[in-house]
Amino acid sequence: MKLTNYKNMFPLSPTIEFVPTPANKTGLWRFLTPVLRENLAPCRALCPLESAIPLWMEKVAGGDWEGAWKLMEQFNPFPALTGYACYQFCRSGCNREKWDEAVAIRDIEKALGQWRHKNYRLPGTREDGTGKKSAGENGVSPRVVVIGSGPSGLSCAYYLNRMGAEVTILESEPVAGGLLATGIPDCRLPREILDRELEILQGEGIAIRCGTGVNGGLLNDLAQQYDAILLAVGASRESSLGVPGDDHADVTGALSFLKGINFGHRSVPAGTVVVIGGGNAAVDAASAAARGGAKDVFLIYRRSEEVMPAHPEEVKAARDAGVKFLFNMILDRIHGSGAIEKVSLSKVQPTQRGGKIRRIPGTELVIKCQMVIGATGQQSNLPGLISLPEVAGGDMVSFRDKGCFLLAAGDALTGPSNLASAIFSGRLAALKLAQALWPRDFDLQLPAAPATMNKAEPVSFTSLNPYLYSQHRVLMHPQEEADRCFGCGTCRSCGVCWAFCPDLAVKYLGGIPEFNLDYCKGCGICVAECPTGVLSMEEVDDPGN
Repeated sequence: MKLTNYKNMFPLSPTIEFVPTPANKTGLWRFLTPVLRENLAPCRALCPLESAIPLWMEKVAGGDWEGAWKLMEQFNPFPALTGYACYQFCRSGCNREKWDEAVAIRDIEKALGQWRHKNYRLPGTREDGTGKKSAGENGVSPRVVVIGSGPSGLSCAYYLNRMGAEVTILESEPVAGGLLATGIPDCRLPREILDRELEILQGEGIAIRCGTGVNGGLLNDLAQQYDAILLAVGASRESSLGVPGDDHADVTGALSFLKGINFGHRSVPAGTVVVIGGGNAAVDAASAAARGGAKDVFLIYRRSEEVMPAHPEEVKAARDAGVKFLFNMILDRIHGSGAIEKVSLSKVQPTQRGGKIRRIPGTELVIKCQMVIGATGQQSNLPGLISLPEVAGGDMVSFRDKGCFLLAAGDALTGPSNLASAIFSGRLAALKLAQALWPRDFDLQLPAAPATMNKAEPVSFTSLNPYLYSQHRVLMHPQEEADRCFGCGTCRSCGVCWAFCPDLAVKYLGGIPEFNLDYCKGCGICVAECPTGVLSMEEVDDPGN
């Protein structure tokens, strides 16, 4: 976005003094007063990470990548990951779309993450001179073990490490990353991007031990060795299809299938693959099968596309890969003895999610196939590890009177969610643990939720002044794209209120407008013309009037 600088449009004449006439204090006419407050941008309201998008977007637009990273880091330490694999919740509410097209927020986030990868420096070599927080009481760093290396575990580890904790991550799989490594196809998240994030975490001093599974007995041992344990074990327990033949050797779960593809020890049949389910895991598995060499891939979902839980971006990518969708269909039976031969399906009456499924008689359909992939639900892995109801509910407990704090985060608590929500959960878990680990020396305040800002509802523009904004759409450089951001809810010192004030009652000190209430008559023109929605007219008690 390029906001017109009105100060350059009206050069001041040396013979004209732009000050209000002292004899005509129009502020006496005022009933309402212009007030400047930062407001909630719709992109931030929709972001599961609550990221201050307009703030770091402005830094990028000005070429200040270091400043943009410092802002981003407070909310999201992995912009390269979200830049590739986030579902762009923020972009769906972008006010810029009402003018031409929404800002490509995820692409700019990706560029910032790649800048971070290129410019990463070891702790102690940062340009700002910052390092870890002091170790805490008695100069001893708290020891924390994170079980699970998915996005919530990595996020919590990052923030606790930056606060001064000694963090170790245990991962049962041979590679770190959780579903980032085992459940997301390489076409969506290149492995080298994840590998670089893990490399940076280890460069920060976080130990990652793969191939280390944790059971109830080992959990007790860990409670004696560490000051806190985070259970970020995910939700990878897959439900069975619940139909005759679902125990066949060529029936697999979507997560197991994707893990096999990503690890290179599962092949895709050259014939037909049938996928059952309507979530992101089902669509990812179908896309991977189509790209992996299957001649035909059918995805069967028991409801309509409109209520399908998979993200539209995933569905489009699957269609582009050649996946065929069959909606309002349900699996009845899997046929075959030595090998799968076919599946039987029935049409069902359209229902909303949660409604009862009713088959339509006489609508049976048979599809010949060689593999069936089920994705009809995933459950938390917590019950197989611990039975404490407080932890399963998201509370922190002192584990078995050993003085070790125990907390869960991510999909283990919520069930399958998304990358951004998992990172956010890890961030909040780090805050909870920090408050327990540093009860007398806790000074880190992670960013407040948007609900604490001025407006409960995000800023929305019903009309836009075409003279205030550049109108181009060719994405040539991340800085140019970031410059298209309106900066909703944040003052960008554009000078519009100064230019339009008929009483010359606006002045700028430090780039922020201030109002001379002796001469502001409360006409509201500045509020009407403000391009970012930070000004409002309010009743303000003014003892001088």
